[in-house]
Amino acid sequence: MKTRVYFLALAMLMSIGALSSCKKEGCTSVNACNYDADAKKDDGTCIDKGQVTFWTNTSGTNFDIDVTINAAVSSTTAEFVDAPICDASGCATFSLCPGSHSYTAREALPGTGTWSGNVVSVEGGCTVILLE
Repeated sequence: MKTRVYFLALAMLMSIGALSSCKKEGCTSVNACNYDADAKKDDGTCIDKGQVTFWTNTSGTNFDIDVTINAAVSSTTAEFVDAPICDASGCATFSLCPGSHSYTAREALPGTGTWSGNVVSVEGGCTVILLE
């Protein structure tokens, strides 16, 4: 009888130890759209953000442009002859979860330039928008 109780107690302790060592799975990348702070083991389900970059050309406005998406504001501070690469210096760049996002833009100094519309962010992709 003592042997049976001993084995039962040992089995219970091993079960408790096995359960406590289980790691919660989920997305562990802090920059992902679906980051799970409680996850201890990455399960490969992370959804990466895409970049959206707004720019102006030399034939457009002469003022900096403030662009707003999801209450975040970024500004263009340079003009380009050709489309720049994503996240180029002088562009208004946003890292966004995949999907459609509304934006508004206006000249920072008094002027008549205003823009609005929707932009689609693609997971891990780059979208470049000319404000002219």
